[in-house]
Amino acid sequence: MRKGGKLLPKKPLTITPEAGDAADALWERLNTVAPDKYRVGVGLKQIGKEYTDQLALFVHVREKKSLSEVPEPERVPPEFSGYITDVVQVQPTLLQDETRYDPLRGGIQIMREPIPADLALAPASGTWGAMVRNRKTGVLQGLTCAHVVDQIGLKVFQASYVPASPEGNLVGTVSDLRDQVGPVFLDCAVLDLTGPRSALTTVEGIGPIQGVSTAVPNPGEMVKKRGARTLLTDGFFVRARRSLGTSPSYDQYDITGGVPFVTVFAGPGDSGSVILNGNNEVIALLHAAPFIDLPDGLSSHGCAMPIHNVQESLQIDIAT
Repeated sequence: MRKGGKLLPKKPLTITPEAGDAADALWERLNTVAPDKYRVGVGLKQIGKEYTDQLALFVHVREKKSLSEVPEPERVPPEFSGYITDVVQVQPTLLQDETRYDPLRGGIQIMREPIPADLALAPASGTWGAMVRNRKTGVLQGLTCAHVVDQIGLKVFQASYVPASPEGNLVGTVSDLRDQVGPVFLDCAVLDLTGPRSALTTVEGIGPIQGVSTAVPNPGEMVKKRGARTLLTDGFFVRARRSLGTSPSYDQYDITGGVPFVTVFAGPGDSGSVILNGNNEVIALLHAAPFIDLPDGLSSHGCAMPIHNVQESLQIDIAT
């Protein structure tokens, strides 16, 4: 097993173009007889609760059935185009965490105060990713995404904004943010702590943060995050996008869930989560999902900014 990883192969595997073509061909075969019923992907063969070192074509089903219960044209062969196959049952369930936490810590739900642009709708929630320290003042602050809190000066609440008694959930005020597409993509913000609640330098469900890693991860490296919407999920780093400027060289990391295109990694409300490696070092800040490909508006993938870019732009350091 790789250091820091559970139930993973000894080394990353390569998803070749040929494997992708084979998955497309399997999907076309199944879609011909059962339109829009199945999803297919490429990833690690799973036996029980362990991933193996074999690359397989996955068929995502809501419910596994015995062979006799599956119509013959819809049966998945043991092998297809030279690849073993795997039928995976996945039933994503919305588990949004609306718990009020005291002390505060990373990985929990926050919501800004309403603004006129919201009209009659409640503000969207996001995630308080981690505690950081301001390099100039040394003061402890909260880290999230700029689009979660919208603008400097707004009040932020945990777990949510309650119109009848908003001050009871007040935890911070937006003190700085960066929201730009280029030359380096940024979508990050910090909050000054207000209110009586103290703060921990931990992430809910993960534990203490062990610093940061600013090196670009290796494709196939295990990562994890804890967001308010999909809670604790793990996956793999798959690619790094080049920035439009000369420095830093990269401004976005793409993450896939543990079983590519099958298992949940993120959903709306997870923006602001920190991405950690197997050593519990922060490597990035989740800001989006590249597409919604799973039920309940969830995604098997995530997009994140390298933590180096976030720290340098806001002049902060992840607190430990």
